[in-house]
Amino acid sequence: MQHDALAPQYVRDFRCTGAKCPDNCCHSWNVAVDPATLQAYRTNPVLIPVVQDKLIDNRDLSTKDSAPAYIKLDPESGRCTLQEKSGLCTLQKQFGEAALCQTCASYPRTPKMLGDDLLVLLSDSCPEVARQLTHDANAMELNFGALQLPDHLAISLESTTDTYPQRHQILQTLLTILRHRAIPFELRLFISSLYIQRAQTLLYDGGDISIKELSDLFFSLIEQGYFEQQAQQLSKKSDGSLGLLILDILRKERRSKTAFTEELQSTLEGLGIKDKLPIASSHIKQLDAARTQYLDRLEKKYSHALENLVVNWLLSGLFPIYKKDLNDGWTNIMVRYLLLRTLICGVALKQKKLDLKDLTRISYRFGRGVSHSAILNKMILELVGRNLNNTTAFANSLKA
Repeated sequence: MQHDALAPQYVRDFRCTGAKCPDNCCHSWNVAVDPATLQAYRTNPVLIPVVQDKLIDNRDLSTKDSAPAYIKLDPESGRCTLQEKSGLCTLQKQFGEAALCQTCASYPRTPKMLGDDLLVLLSDSCPEVARQLTHDANAMELNFGALQLPDHLAISLESTTDTYPQRHQILQTLLTILRHRAIPFELRLFISSLYIQRAQTLLYDGGDISIKELSDLFFSLIEQGYFEQQAQQLSKKSDGSLGLLILDILRKERRSKTAFTEELQSTLEGLGIKDKLPIASSHIKQLDAARTQYLDRLEKKYSHALENLVVNWLLSGLFPIYKKDLNDGWTNIMVRYLLLRTLICGVALKQKKLDLKDLTRISYRFGRGVSHSAILNKMILELVGRNLNNTTAFANSLKA
């Protein structure tokens, strides 16, 4: 079905690669079945013999209303029991997309309402999405128009607040700053951190200027080169606390054997970090050296790659539209970025190389790991507990 929607160009270009996918979405994840689809699976005589032994009841009362059942995973392979050896889905192959539950029909789409407009993004946990974001410099160009979407697409609805106009202005400003390619990407993150800090105060406590005037002021200061000096001064005071914290949490996150933890293992091996030995400032120096040797070189050639990933996170979560506390929402994005950057540099050290193919692989595996593990929440709790969830701590970890 076609809908008028706001979407980046990569969403309009996206095509599922199906059986050719290097690491498809039909494994490791619990596929939630929505009530309407479950009813069809249990009453449609054509579907019953295909799915009747593939369902398991959801016993979690907090989610049971929206997801009364799950599709079973094969205990040995971890793959969906409806997936054929060819990689194709039995349901889709025999009955078409209409037979899929909302989870499978929607993925990797993350549709939300931005005011009165339908906004459609895709999850970078999908290999093809990650490839488009890292390869295409114009992937995040937003445009409005007809978009083909599944008939029973699950759209996230959240009530707007009375500060929606100001929050929309903040969103537009962040997009402008983050996509200002005339300056290094990590400097853009630094500037965005300062902007969020000031916007939070204006949004809740008021002040002598409006959010729009604040945005105009920041745009003017960017053109004057004002933030370069601030960033350089702060970076000289770096003590590596945030970097050490990241590495310590990564070391503790290798319990399950997944594609994500493979990248974690490569990172730790690249840095020579072992379970019983302390993490030291020398490891941070190694990461910094890897950034210069591998990541900086890649970014000079593909300046859009990390930018597209971060902007996609921002829009997928509709920050700051529905995040009540701006600092908390921005902390989530910054922590996510710093974790990804750590993996990229650590893997590059292990491999002794870093190319766009590596970046794509690490990015989608990171997307899967972060969305299905507690690692991000652990990081944020640790930051709050150590008072490192602030502009200065982030600035000390950036290379502006």
